[in-house]
Amino acid sequence: MKNMHKLFLGCLAAGTMAFANAASAAENNVIFKIHNIVPVKDADGLVTACEIGATFYNRTQVEISNLSLDLVWKDDVVSDAIAQEERAQRQELNNRRRRNGTAAYSSTDIVLNLKLPPLKPLQQVTLKSKVNTERCFLLLNEMDVNVSNCGTYATVEGADCLSLMRFVSPRTPEYYSDFKPISYSEQMASETDKTNLQRQELNTLYQEAVSSLSELGKKMTETRPSKGD
Repeated sequence: MKNMHKLFLGCLAAGTMAFANAASAAENNVIFKIHNIVPVKDADGLVTACEIGATFYNRTQVEISNLSLDLVWKDDVVSDAIAQEERAQRQELNNRRRRNGTAAYSSTDIVLNLKLPPLKPLQQVTLKSKVNTERCFLLLNEMDVNVSNCGTYATVEGADCLSLMRFVSPRTPEYYSDFKPISYSEQMASETDKTNLQRQELNTLYQEAVSSLSELGKKMTETRPSKGD
């Protein structure tokens, strides 16, 4: 009986250690989230930029300095609209007027460059930044994360700079629970009202953008010469 008890305790200890090692490996990264997205409008009431907050939490066991990254949001809607405009322009026989349309966007992607301050182990910091785009609604979506400079983390033995950063979406519980040592319900209660208000305004901007693209498509159809011309 004693041998069985020792065997059980040994298996339990081994399982606990394996779980702890797996949890430690899973948390060997820097997680971050985007929040507090506020559209910036000019004197005419047009959105010209978006102010955002970005919170980073260093879950590694080392201090990380000189870390910089590029966040890239893809805009498939604008990309498709530009492609349609270009096809229409190539087919147009009498192109006397230059049309800007959606192609007036300097880029179909939205890019934000961030340089982080030194992050000590288990330290959390929040940065305020501004993105020069009127498409604030896209900033709630997933993005490509490119670590342009891994900083001092590159000198850590076994470090993997490609997997260092991990974005946490507002659609996951981690967004509300992993960044502060309070319960999920407490954090969610404080964030939900702000998130709902932001989503309402961003959804309105998105609908306006879709409506503008629809009107543009109608105008392109109306101005396109018929086959008999």
